[in-house]
Amino acid sequence: MKALALYNLYARRTFALLATVCAVSVFLYGMFLLEAVGHTAARAHAGHTMTELKSKLSAVESEYLAATQALTPARAESLGFVAPKLVATVYAADASHVLTLR
Repeated sequence: MKALALYNLYARRTFALLATVCAVSVFLYGMFLLEAVGHTAARAHAGHTMTELKSKLSAVESEYLAATQALTPARAESLGFVAPKLVATVYAADASHVLTLR
């Protein structure tokens, strides 16, 4: 009789423990599943954003190429740019005039 009472006591506690473990497991499974779905959605959104950025970059590159190909020496002269008449080479001064942190 004593063994049966002890069994009933432990059976209830064991069942409660297993039910709690199952409930926590189901909750964690749902949470991780929602996180995975959220990350997948964010990845898809990032893919769409990358596609939009690529198309915008392509448009900017096309504008740049059109602008650089349109600049010729004659056009530069008409815009006011002047070719240098004399090219000078600049040399560094002697080492005694160098700035240091000493």
